[in-house]
Amino acid sequence: MTMRFKGMAALLALCFGTQAAAAPSSAPFLWQVKGPLTTHYLLGSVHLLPESANDLPDGIAEAYDEVDGVVFESDIGALSSPKSGLSLLSGAKAPNGLKGEVDAALYARVQARIAKLKVPANLCEQYKPWFCALTLEIFAYQKSGFTGEYGLDRQLYDSAKTDGKAIAWFESPKMHLGLFTGMDQAVSKQLLSAEVSDNSAGADDPAELFKAWRSNDGGKIETLVMQMKAQFPLIYQHLLADRNRSWAPRLKQFLDGADSEMIVVGAAHWFGPDGLLAQLKAEGYKVTPYVAANPDQITAMPYAPTLITAAMLAGTRAQSR
Repeated sequence: MTMRFKGMAALLALCFGTQAAAAPSSAPFLWQVKGPLTTHYLLGSVHLLPESANDLPDGIAEAYDEVDGVVFESDIGALSSPKSGLSLLSGAKAPNGLKGEVDAALYARVQARIAKLKVPANLCEQYKPWFCALTLEIFAYQKSGFTGEYGLDRQLYDSAKTDGKAIAWFESPKMHLGLFTGMDQAVSKQLLSAEVSDNSAGADDPAELFKAWRSNDGGKIETLVMQMKAQFPLIYQHLLADRNRSWAPRLKQFLDGADSEMIVVGAAHWFGPDGLLAQLKAEGYKVTPYVAANPDQITAMPYAPTLITAAMLAGTRAQSR
């Protein structure tokens, strides 16, 4: 089945494609690893979810209760600050505007997407391609009721702060923001091209994203990661493969430690030949799916209306202008 693959799927691990209806999973994208000293949990996060996702599957809540600390991609609190938002926006400005960054054909596709979303025609005019891609993606999901405040990262981060659990991350906020503000022009243009590509129809419905997450469709993620590698190799290397390699040594340190950790990163980071699951298995770690003890129980977790990644910051800043 041919599916449309958006550039933002690499960043947000959200574009799950279409699928038949399936039963909800009690522990979607959740695995456990027995380290030398204790058990740890690996979670494939979805950064944008609807309000209904505030009631998390019981398996995620159960595993969270068992851990001493939670590890994220970056410092969510710092990335949610106005200072980070202003830094991102400053790095997004294009001296000659978007027209000076892309060719006429890509610019025309951007305008077509803007018209379809019914957002201001000059939405991307001042900005670099990568920022335009993030902004268009966020707008599309916001229109369907998907926001960062209900994302798994945000909910778990807020719970960890409230419960006094240790919080750590793989990338400093400066490094995380630099993935975008320091993005090579070729990668930036490919990200935007992927975002506005139209090589098939109907595969970017946020409702389908939600169903795929709840039904734990790992095969779909694996397929989309491989599509990204084939169709958008620059994005794949920059936002997935390179980061996975840089995270691997620290990940192993956490898994070999005495404190039980929940490792929470975007779902796409776990899959594929360069994914973290493949790297852990190659190192001899035994990774198994988590099975919830009470599969019919749904546990609510608190959230706060703040942003979770540079992508969230990008979308909200652009909307407020």
